[in-house]
Amino acid sequence: MLEKATTPGRERWREIVERAAAGYLDGGRDPKQDRSRRRQLDLLEAATRVFARDGIAKAKMADIAAEAGISVSSIYDYYPSKEDLAYEIPIRRLAQFYGEFLAQGEPLRTMRQRLRLFLEMATEYAARNPDWARLLYLEIWPSVLIEEARVRRAVDDFGRIVVALVRDGAERGEWSADINAYQTATILMGSITHMIITWLLYRRPEDLVAATQPMVDQLLRLVDAAGP
Repeated sequence: MLEKATTPGRERWREIVERAAAGYLDGGRDPKQDRSRRRQLDLLEAATRVFARDGIAKAKMADIAAEAGISVSSIYDYYPSKEDLAYEIPIRRLAQFYGEFLAQGEPLRTMRQRLRLFLEMATEYAARNPDWARLLYLEIWPSVLIEEARVRRAVDDFGRIVVALVRDGAERGEWSADINAYQTATILMGSITHMIITWLLYRRPEDLVAATQPMVDQLLRLVDAAGP
């Protein structure tokens, strides 16, 4: 299938991704000093491992402190509660993921190429960060923690980006102008999310990244069926 180049201009997808990649800064707790910032990042990494191992409800601040090599009181210098600490992990990691997608998606010529990249990167990022993926997909996404505003915004940006890619592609004639962007995004996101969750629970498929490509091929054929 020949892919049409996008027309110059400010696309919707780019604006959403740029905002999402910087979104965690709004309301975040970023220390001024480099040493404190490094300690905070070490704390988040340690907390990710403990939350992934024990679950948020059962995880203890003492275990997180021991994993990070700091005192329990030092945790409260950064986060007032265990829940606030748990919130910060998906927010920052998703922002990093969006930033990586922006850097790799910017040079591509079509929305179809960017949509493929986004779906493939979602599984690749989960495979590269399994503790974070377990925390997000098995703990936070389906739980009441998603009620926290910054977490909800970071997670919702995932869907907003897919919708924007579909809409921008339709406006450029890559798909039918009548394509239902929200319905299409639901199918795409649901398929990718289900695959990641299955991998987290059962380690099937064994190679998540390798198994993603044929599935994305099938999903894009569904989108292509709404071609111009």
